[in-house]
Amino acid sequence: MKNLGRVQSIDRSVAIIECFSKSKRELKLSEIANMVDLNKSTVHGILNTLKYHGFISQDESTQKYRLGTRFIEYGDMVVNSMDVRNVSYPLIDSICDKIEETVHIAMLDESEIVYIEKKECNRSIKTSTKIGVRYPVHATADGKVILSYLSENVVDKYFPLDMSESDKHRIIKKLTMIKEQGFGIDYEEAMKGIICVAAPIFDYRGLVRYSLSVTAPTVRMTDEKIEESVIIVKEAANNISYSIGYKG
Repeated sequence: MKNLGRVQSIDRSVAIIECFSKSKRELKLSEIANMVDLNKSTVHGILNTLKYHGFISQDESTQKYRLGTRFIEYGDMVVNSMDVRNVSYPLIDSICDKIEETVHIAMLDESEIVYIEKKECNRSIKTSTKIGVRYPVHATADGKVILSYLSENVVDKYFPLDMSESDKHRIIKKLTMIKEQGFGIDYEEAMKGIICVAAPIFDYRGLVRYSLSVTAPTVRMTDEKIEESVIIVKEAANNISYSIGYKG
């Protein structure tokens, strides 16, 4: 089956760019020609064109080729366009419809969790919050989910100075469990009468910068609803992660 609309020269340019990797940062003309199965004169012409536009550079002493700095410019543009708030809102809306509870996107800011996006349910009794609201990171499901992906020596700086060693040890043990299971649950720790289920959102580097959570009054959060929320929140958090460049 033919691929209509394809341009051969662009296909070849892409194939040449894809020859470069972390293990093959610099390549000779002959190496590239062998890798893409084209004659050297054809590859040389494409490389010169890519050099002209800044997508390929060449070491004057070794004559080897490498990826050009133009990719940095476009890489930043791609990353900046992956706004987690814009990407996540349709999914937040969908979760709110399914679970009929308040949904948040949170991020870590110093020693606190701050809500950067939310959608409230239409119930008369609901968890009402505002974007920008902050909570201690160690006392929330959102915070613990993010902390669970940090090293133990880094996590320690997010604890209050007056926290006892036994409390630190208890939380660190819980963080290990959260990372293993891929979600965290806050049973009235941040707010009395409220249960929160949260899952991690990974960025394009594989770092957990955000969390997705469902928050509801304890009277409605039965064991069955908690189980349902865990499944829905984890799946949605994964979808958001892939949408902002996470490779998995």
